Amino acid sequence: MPRRILFIFIFLSPFFLFAQGGKAKRDSMRHYRNTIDTNYIRKFPDRFILTLSQSYRQYDIRFTQTLSEDTGIFARPQWIADANASSGISVDFDKISFSFGYRTVPPTEDMLKKKGLTKYTSFNLSFSLYRFRIETSYRNYHGFHDYNTPHYDTAFKSTGVYTQNPTMNVRSIRAKTIFIFNKKRFSYNSAFYNTARQLKSAHSLLIVNNIYSYLFSADSSLFPVPAQPFYQQYGDMNYFGVKGISIGPGYSGNLVLFKTLYFNTTFSTLFDFQHRNYKTLSGIYEDTYWHVGFAGDARFALGLNGKRLFSSLTFRMDVNSYLGGGIRINPRFKSLDFNIGYRFKYKQREWMVKMKENKWYQLL
Repeated sequence: MPRRILFIFIFLSPFFLFAQGGKAKRDSMRHYRNTIDTNYIRKFPDRFILTLSQSYRQYDIRFTQTLSEDTGIFARPQWIADANASSGISVDFDKISFSFGYRTVPPTEDMLKKKGLTKYTSFNLSFSLYRFRIETSYRNYHGFHDYNTPHYDTAFKSTGVYTQNPTMNVRSIRAKTIFIFNKKRFSYNSAFYNTARQLKSAHSLLIVNNIYSYLFSADSSLFPVPAQPFYQQYGDMNYFGVKGISIGPGYSGNLVLFKTLYFNTTFSTLFDFQHRNYKTLSGIYEDTYWHVGFAGDARFALGLNGKRLFSSLTFRMDVNSYLGGGIRINPRFKSLDFNIGYRFKYKQREWMVKMKENKWYQLL
């Protein structure tokens, strides 16, 4: 019970910071939303923003172990799910964003033979709350191939066929909270969502928090057959579930030229409090426990952000590390996106005016 209380406190700590910062001026919260320095940031509350994106996405899971000597590098599987080229649509209205992605380029027969088929689904919902950026996501990958195949399969040189696990499934649900200290002059949204314009260079320290759930499962072992003996009691592991809470410092900065051209770099390093669940096909090994690990992410953006039209190239990478009992599981998500969008002016309806005048909505 004390551990659970500690984890809840860690997750809510950014909100405590926000509450303490505004405690002395609770009655002036509405004023805070207007403290943006308009020499640095231009917002678009009267625009409907539509963004089209073309992406290359890859999800890989790396396994390593220290239980057995592995001179041939047999026991380092790197399972990869290729979403390859996928398209997405993002809709932004004032302070709320929604986006979804879908695969647009079907794999060739040759690619299916060599790597198998990956099915991919992704949904995202995000919004801003004064100093907070809250991003939620759902990702599901089904069907993986092992990039480490050449190290243990002598036929690979002639066939080019990777070891495949078509039943392997990875599901990720995540809610990320980004607390931005320099909200007055720095806009995180301008770099990655283009819902605002950064007119002058600025940066900010961050507090980044994640609450998430990962599930890795398959009808067979998560390890290819040649690697299974090296993992001993984990050899036929077909289920790994983890629920985690992570928190740590971060940094983000926008370099702006001519009020339009910009470059952003963002990174964070987090302590990750994990509740793990292991299961094997044979039942030889099963375990559930709490553990402290590492998580981090890095993001970069380069783009042109005009008054109405904008475009950008963004790169994102999320990393988690699960180390314990002589094995390490290291999932990584990478995404390279090209975005182009336009800000449409719309007529203010009566319900929109009432919504924006609502005191609770104004706190967002």
